[in-house]
Amino acid sequence: MLFVQSQKYHSNKTWTVAVPTGQNWVTIPREQLTTSDKLLVWMAKAGQPLWPPIFVNLETRMKPDAPHLYPDVDFSEDDPLEAVVQWAPPTWPPHKVLVCQFYYRRCQMPWVLLEPEVKSIPLTPIEIQDLELATSYEMLGRCRVDKEEDLWGEWSPILPFQTSPSAPKDVWIMGNICGAPDEQELLLLWKASGLCVQVTYRVWIQVKDQEVIQEIPCCNFSIPTQAEWVGVSAVNATSWEPPTSLSLTCLGPDFAPHGVVVRSISGNKELLVTWQQEPRELQDHVVDWIRDGDPLENLNWVRLPPGNFSAVLPVDFKEGVPYRITVTMVSPWGLAPAPSVWKFREELVPLSGPVVWRVQDTPSGTPAVAWGEVPRHQLRGHLTHYTLCTQSGTRPSVCKNVTGSTRNMTLPDLHWGPCKLWVTASTIAGQGPPGPSLQFHLPDNTLNWKVLSVVFFLWGVLLTSCGVSLATCGRCVHLQHKILPHWIWEKIPDPANSNFSLPHMKEVPQAQPPGDSPILEVEEIEQVPVKEPPQPLAPLDSGYEKHFLPTPEELGLVGPTAGSRLQPELTSGGERGAPLTDENIEVQS
Repeated sequence: MLFVQSQKYHSNKTWTVAVPTGQNWVTIPREQLTTSDKLLVWMAKAGQPLWPPIFVNLETRMKPDAPHLYPDVDFSEDDPLEAVVQWAPPTWPPHKVLVCQFYYRRCQMPWVLLEPEVKSIPLTPIEIQDLELATSYEMLGRCRVDKEEDLWGEWSPILPFQTSPSAPKDVWIMGNICGAPDEQELLLLWKASGLCVQVTYRVWIQVKDQEVIQEIPCCNFSIPTQAEWVGVSAVNATSWEPPTSLSLTCLGPDFAPHGVVVRSISGNKELLVTWQQEPRELQDHVVDWIRDGDPLENLNWVRLPPGNFSAVLPVDFKEGVPYRITVTMVSPWGLAPAPSVWKFREELVPLSGPVVWRVQDTPSGTPAVAWGEVPRHQLRGHLTHYTLCTQSGTRPSVCKNVTGSTRNMTLPDLHWGPCKLWVTASTIAGQGPPGPSLQFHLPDNTLNWKVLSVVFFLWGVLLTSCGVSLATCGRCVHLQHKILPHWIWEKIPDPANSNFSLPHMKEVPQAQPPGDSPILEVEEIEQVPVKEPPQPLAPLDSGYEKHFLPTPEELGLVGPTAGSRLQPELTSGGERGAPLTDENIEVQS
């Protein structure tokens, strides 16, 4: 039970206020109290006080109502930006000097106390300094009696307000400004100029003496590659703020940075970018980066003032993730980008291998294969080499390392039959898993060569048979002249083709296969010297000499006479071509 006793207006008057069990506070309605009264307050339980009486002066010990903040906020016209807020003190207690304090915050951030505290008499407006354009703010306040420093009144309702829109602080371009005019359009990017405020922007584009103006929301816009100049401003912006502009003229590689190097910082998730550049006036540098596979509007960039040739990118870069980093020189006359660099904060083992497929075989029939690239986000590092593995049938697999620039290969050492082939990729962190395997059946090429050799052999036999048939056919005399030696068909044979003049020479017949063909034997006979006056020798009546040796008439030694030519004689068997003997040879005179 709470006991209250008046000490000023109702001396020794005491009344009680019931306190629920377990509760450590109680509210006394204001109607039960008298203004400026003085009270003694104590707590008792079962008739025993729990603490000594506390003296309370109601003339000063009072909790004021909340102050009133007017919604119309005035802003300064110059930089830095300031705001002026009008307010009114609480209506109770009246005729008291109150001390009030006000807080403000930006975009749900922690509250900031405005210094110094203000008094209700004299009443002065509240000033908030160093505000940002295009930013949302909130404000509230409370008051207390001047002499009661620990008893604050109720908080006022929150007053929201926002500053004027403004142009973005920085704009940048995504795309190859030094590429061909028909390439993909450029993407103009800018960072929102404020916080917690929806701003409509006005984009200015100059293309070949024409100016195009477009109003769009934040914070990117596609522009043609022929654009020479772009600018971005805010709708309803302050009059003293110019638009943020960027010249898109390509200055060429002579003005671009060189020697760009990206390094990982030990024990840190950031990246250090360094480059070299000839010093020039009015030149800044922009370092932009984007993760592989991200949309273009996710490009990040940082602008550095003149004289800076290194930057620490303030981003939590992930390991095994590729980032494309570009350094560009920026001047009022144009841009000069350096070649982009792909960087991994830390390289990891690839997640997959390349896809392999079969291509057209070589003219000799050797199988050939090709494979594709592993995507960067699955490669997770810089490629060092590929590994090509083959397996023929049940034989063990055979693997071979090839350079990272190789994308196809012939396979001359494969065995015929079923074949399986796969390729893996490797980084400095190690070798990754194999890619999808390629399976095919390789035919036995040796069988084709065997069949081909048999065909050639039969063809040769056929040609030989045809040649023999043509040589023995009497109706094909013109072909016999082409096939048989020419000296056989000479009208006057050459003695060099005959063995008749060689003494003591006897031709041994060659062994013939069994058959009915007759065997021709030719034997040289010594010429019997003639004692008579020199006369032309009578030719021997031999088929061989008659056929191969010229007659005296043909040699011009004697005139032609009847019976001066050797005539072939029939053998006793009546067959021509039988072996000749001495009895069969007759000398004609």
